[in-house]
Amino acid sequence: MTTEDLKLNVSTLSAWLSEGRRVTVLDVRPKSQREEWSIPGSIHADAYDKLKANDPGALDDVNIDRNTPVVTVCAAGRASLQAAELLKQKGYQVYSLEGGMKAWNFAWNTAEVMFGDAKVIQVRRSSKGCLSYIIGSKNEALVIDAALDPQVYLDLAKENRWSIKYVTDTHIHADF
Repeated sequence: MTTEDLKLNVSTLSAWLSEGRRVTVLDVRPKSQREEWSIPGSIHADAYDKLKANDPGALDDVNIDRNTPVVTVCAAGRASLQAAELLKQKGYQVYSLEGGMKAWNFAWNTAEVMFGDAKVIQVRRSSKGCLSYIIGSKNEALVIDAALDPQVYLDLAKENRWSIKYVTDTHIHADF
């Protein structure tokens, strides 16, 4: 197995968590970074410095179920790949979140509800709790509070055979 085989993309992890799939998310960032934000339900091992120093015992104190897949997470994906390699050597089914928390920042999912002829799609940025909406009826759509790459909304509009006619922002002051 190569290091590429250990990488798991954000979309897959997001889907696994949304489905309620059994998985242990192991955050190996320094405590100060984890305190800023983390993936809900993840566990922490302050192993970053040991991983950076190539300490083969960096994760010896971690107690996780060997029968549950593990996804290691760091800031950008390098330390978590080292952590995944160490756990793989110990017999774990393990993956490293490709791009780390920087990539997780853009994880998203949707919820939909119909109101007569109109469909409201709530676009949820899972990492930050930001909500945006695309509301469509017939062949037109409105985007409210876009918080992701514009292509996300263009793709949703295309899937629903809408053309985006309007975009509005209700909280321009927000710093995300």
